[in-house]
Amino acid sequence: MEEIRIKVREGILSGRTDGKVSVFMGVPYAAPPVGDLRWRGPRPAEPWDGVREAVECAPMAVQIPIPGSLMEKHEMSEDCLYLNIWAPEDMSLKHAVLVWFYGGALQGGCADVPSLSGRAYAEDGVVLVTVSYRVGVFGFMCHPDMKKEDPDGFSGNFGHRDQLAALKWIRDNIEQFGGDPGRVTISGQSAGSASCCAMMNAPAARGLFHGAILHSGDVFQPERDVPLADAESWGEQLAAQFGCSSLDEFRRVPVGVLYADGDPMMKYMHQFAAAVIDGAFLPDSQGDLLLNNRCWGVPVIIGTNLDEGSRFAAEQYIPAITSRLGIPEDLYDSEPDINCKANSLARDYWYARHLVWARIRSREHELPTWEYVFARRLTSQGAFHGMEIPYTFSTLDAEPDFGAPLPYTEEDRELSRLMHAYWVNFVKNFDPNADGLPFWPEKSQGDTHMQFDAESEVRNDIIRETDRTVAPAVDRWMRSRIKS
Repeated sequence: MEEIRIKVREGILSGRTDGKVSVFMGVPYAAPPVGDLRWRGPRPAEPWDGVREAVECAPMAVQIPIPGSLMEKHEMSEDCLYLNIWAPEDMSLKHAVLVWFYGGALQGGCADVPSLSGRAYAEDGVVLVTVSYRVGVFGFMCHPDMKKEDPDGFSGNFGHRDQLAALKWIRDNIEQFGGDPGRVTISGQSAGSASCCAMMNAPAARGLFHGAILHSGDVFQPERDVPLADAESWGEQLAAQFGCSSLDEFRRVPVGVLYADGDPMMKYMHQFAAAVIDGAFLPDSQGDLLLNNRCWGVPVIIGTNLDEGSRFAAEQYIPAITSRLGIPEDLYDSEPDINCKANSLARDYWYARHLVWARIRSREHELPTWEYVFARRLTSQGAFHGMEIPYTFSTLDAEPDFGAPLPYTEEDRELSRLMHAYWVNFVKNFDPNADGLPFWPEKSQGDTHMQFDAESEVRNDIIRETDRTVAPAVDRWMRSRIKS
């Protein structure tokens, strides 16, 4: 690998190239949010003199890593606002750009794991950018003092505001890496997909991207965003747990003290990180914004995996969701126990939310939309949450984020080539279709989706018999939120 230098807004970066792909790691897109900048919106990165090396991963955001995951070996710091860039060989051209936001329930995640290598994208003429952003208490805590301090009236949502700052940096600098700031697609999985929804909903992000690929993550459940008054109250209570009566006092509590006994929001408030409806950065309920097309209506690919879903305790989950949807509690009585019943309900409810949103945005709002279901099963876990990521990145041979390597075969490599090709086409043209690939119809053309498996094909939207009950119920529930 040889050195390659690029001039960006803040100074000169030194990356590495092998003549086909140029890589820049740990590129600062904002000032370190430490000290007095903790719990403030991201500030511009400071210029530097001379040449800054961009060849090593930066620290990831402070979090409680998943046990046994690669993140346990990764350095952590509040100083985490960096991105990684893989650029194609000819940087004199204007290549389409794909920006990736990692998942992790807004509690964790990392932009530097091997499965997120952008090499295959760059070899296919796409500039790939992975973004690190604040998570957990540093990314999503809210407090009454925040709105008073912020010049834009924003409060909380620091992780999403970091993502916005990264998109602005990309707009201003990506041409230096051969990227086209007028052809930017955002993408992510799970909380990364929900982050893309936040960017679609945030007025401040309009025009910074032009398409989105959403892997298994939505914002339609009521708990996915929090009213400002509730979030501020939780923040005050959390500060009080550490003996602080103001946000300034709370800023001085060392990170080691905050995380001494685990994630502080979960330990003391029993709350997951969530976006805050502050009336400014996010003007309203995110699900309502999307369903009523009060958002940035870009072309999207929306998809889920066949065997995924998230839930809380089965005894509370089943009556809560069946009541919300108006479906019988005995729908899953053929399952062997209550946990299996809850898992099946969560799976069908998860799939139906994405399905109904795809239908509404494509038909009622006439927005270009393609839907997929990833159905490849290699182990008893089935097509689990996040399993599709290395297929789209063409990183099946990379060390997995956690667990043992999957028993991939040549069928999986062929599936990876197919999915990666669709993703590249969408990033370049905002349409996954191209000559030589099976035709993938838009959602507006019928009740079908592309199912990715050893033999990928367009399939009917009814996957399981229970979908005939759950999907119409979710459709009614989501449409009830559309204002005439």
